[in-house]
Formats: sequence, C-alpha cells, structure tokens
Amino acid sequence: MDSPLMRLREREWFSAPSSTRFCDPGDRFIPTRSLMNLDLAHCLLTTKDQARTSNQSPTLNSKEEYRRRLEENLTLDDEGKPFRMLVFKPSPKKCKKSLFLADEMLQDEKKPPQTPRCIPTVADRILDGPKILDDYYLNLLDWGKNNILAIALGSSLYLWNAANSEVQLLLTMENEEDYPTSVSWSDDGKTLAVGFASSKIELWDAVALSKVRALEGPSDRVGSLSWNEKILTSGSRDTSIINHDVRSFSQSKSYFQGHTQEVCGLRWSSSGNFLASGGNDNIVHVWESSKMGSSKFLHRFTDHSAAVRALAWCPFQSHRLASGGGTLDQCIKIWNTQLGKCIKSTITGAQVCALEWNRHQKEILSAHGYNQNQLSLWTYPSMSKVTDLRGHTARVLHLAQSPDGSTLVSAAADETIRFWKVFEPPSSSTLRSSIDESHNFFSLKRMHIR
Repeated sequence: MDSPLMRLREREWFSAPSSTRFCDPGDRFIPTRSLMNLDLAHCLLTTKDQARTSNQSPTLNSKEEYRRRLEENLTLDDEGKPFRMLVFKPSPKKCKKSLFLADEMLQDEKKPPQTPRCIPTVADRILDGPKILDDYYLNLLDWGKNNILAIALGSSLYLWNAANSEVQLLLTMENEEDYPTSVSWSDDGKTLAVGFASSKIELWDAVALSKVRALEGPSDRVGSLSWNEKILTSGSRDTSIINHDVRSFSQSKSYFQGHTQEVCGLRWSSSGNFLASGGNDNIVHVWESSKMGSSKFLHRFTDHSAAVRALAWCPFQSHRLASGGGTLDQCIKIWNTQLGKCIKSTITGAQVCALEWNRHQKEILSAHGYNQNQLSLWTYPSMSKVTDLRGHTARVLHLAQSPDGSTLVSAAADETIRFWKVFEPPSSSTLRSSIDESHNFFSLKRMHIR
C-alpha cells in the first residue's frame, strides 16, 4: 500500500542524520484500543459488504477517497483531534552501539593512536647493600604489602620504608655463624618471618620491631619461606618442607617430603591451593594445600638439569607456573599445572636466579647470574625477549615487586640494590624528569642503607 503517510515516513528515515537514526526498526505493531474507533470500522466494513451485494458502487470506491479516509483514521481520534503516532522503533537516545564490524572499524580510526611504551633500561635508584651473601640457595629479600623492603645483609636484617626512605635495623646476630638465610612477609604485611642458618625460625612484628615468637624449625638452615594466610611454609637444607600453623602455640605443623637435596625455592599460588617447591635435586614439585598431612605431590617435574630456585605463579592464569634453572640448565620453563606438562621452554644463556610476573601486562622478568648478570624482560606466551636491563656487575640473586606492581627491586652479589620502573607505563612527569636528571627524585646517586 503506497500511502502519503508511508512515503513521508520513508523520507524521514533516509533523510535523518546517522547520529539520530534508529538502530532497531522493530518487527510488530501492538494496537492501543483507546486510539481505535471500532464503531466506524464496523460501519465501513458493513457498508462495503452491502454495496457488493446490491451491485452498487461502494462509498470508498475512489482510491483518493480511500487514502484520505485511511490517513484520517490513522492520525485523528474520534473527535477529529490529531494524536501522536505509536513509534515502531526505540528512542534514538536509548539506541545501543552498532554491532556492525564496519562501524567498529570507523570508531577505531577516530581513536588517537596509542603512545609506544618506553621501558627504562637503567635503574631509578641504587642503594648500597654491603655484606650481602653471595649464595644461590638463600632468599634474602622481600617487599611487603606495607611498602617496606626487608633485606638481610650479613648477620643483620634491615627494613627500608619505600614511602619515606627511612631505614631501621630489625636485628643483628651476635654469632657470626648464625645469620639470616631467608625472609618473607605475611600476606597482610604486618609480620616478617626470618629463617636462620642455625635452623630456627622467628616471627617479628614490623611495627613494634619486636620478636613475636620462635618456631621449631628443621635440623638445618632455612633457605626459603612462603606464606599462605596463617600457614608459614619453610624449606631447608635437610630436604624437608614444613607447614607451620602460626595460630597454634602448640607448634602445630605438617610435612611435605619429596626432595632429596636442599629446598631452595618455595612459592604458594595466589589462591592458596597449590605450593611449588624447587630443590638442588633439579626437581620441581607441586603440592596441594588440601593434602598437607601427606607427602603425595600433585606433580613432579624433572625437566630441569640444574638446581631450581626461581619460581613464580602467573597472576592472570592460575594454572601457569614459571620456573628457572641454574648454571647447567639456563632455562625458563612454563608449566600447565592443570595438565601436568611443560608448555614452553626458553634458553636464556645464563643462570636463572629469580622470576617475577608483570601484573599489568603479559610479561615476565628474569634475573640472571653467571655470564650475564642482567635482568631480562620477556613477552608471554611467546617468550620473546623485549629488552635487557644492565647495571649489576655480579650475579643478580634476588627480585621483589612493589605492592602496586609498578617497581622491581633487585639485589646482587655486587652489594647493590637497584630499583627499576620496568612494569610502569611512562608518564609526563617521568619524561620531564629524564630530561633534567638533576631534579629527578629517583636519581642514580648511591645511598647507604645503613
């Protein structure tokens, strides 16, 4: 039916600007009885039938008359007053975004191009770390949720506040043969666990700077520690892995037994369901928190050919674990702990001492020892190298990440502690400060931690 009203509506639709066109033309008409004149409709139908039966010309025989009557009935009520037509389409203001690929491409073209990420390859700050032990099997550095860095230097343990750069001495051992061999902050950043060469384990209050309690440890030095809420797990040179429940004063603990040499790497997953352990026996074990009372491991990975100390759980894929091998291995391996197999192996060309995932992008940073003494940034999952961070002159033994995930700190056998903004995108202030280094707060001037 070609009515003036239909032609008018077609002209309005095709002439309307694209920003006000309706997205959904609709597919049905729902009548409103208050806008219908049922009596008139019945009369017209009756009149038409009577005219057909009496062989007389109907009143609406003319096309023009028919169109006029139809338009009047569609636009006027029973009193002859105009009323608003029922809109068959949604309101332009409520129109959803187009789902057409062409529209999305046009919108993408209007977006400003993203500025390429600039990765600084020099340290923002360098601190002195005198007497730091050059021992691959120890874990002497950790950055807590309270933004305080704990580091063991010789027989002493220091706390460095990243907010105001204040340094506090937490403890010093009188016996030179008994020194801190591992440190680990609790999940809330209030308690620091310290393992010693004499095999003892102590819990310290970081606010009061006082010892809370001592735990019965293994029979040899404690080289690794990792927290899982109220469970503190320790790894020792006596090959044992002990889970200490710090809520209990009766020395409640359970064991994982699977390594045949010193346990030098421990890392609980963020969910707290799995523990990864690495040892000098070149083996990586994955344990389940629900089976702490038994020594039945979930997985046993034997692909490395050297000691495994570097362990890191992926923050955006819960069943991905990264591990790094020592001098005779030099590989970073990515494990699917759900399937129990290695999905990627990358030769780095140097001893792998530590690993940290980027929480903001799919990247992983590795710290290296002999032959390179550098940090390397890799993309994930391709594991292609992005860049190298150089500055240390001896093997980089330790890595830790700031609470916001923007800054990495590394400690090396060259007795320096370096801070890197490698995980943080560039800002205008960073660009300005790089022009005038003398006004940069994070300058490269060395400061003693003591």
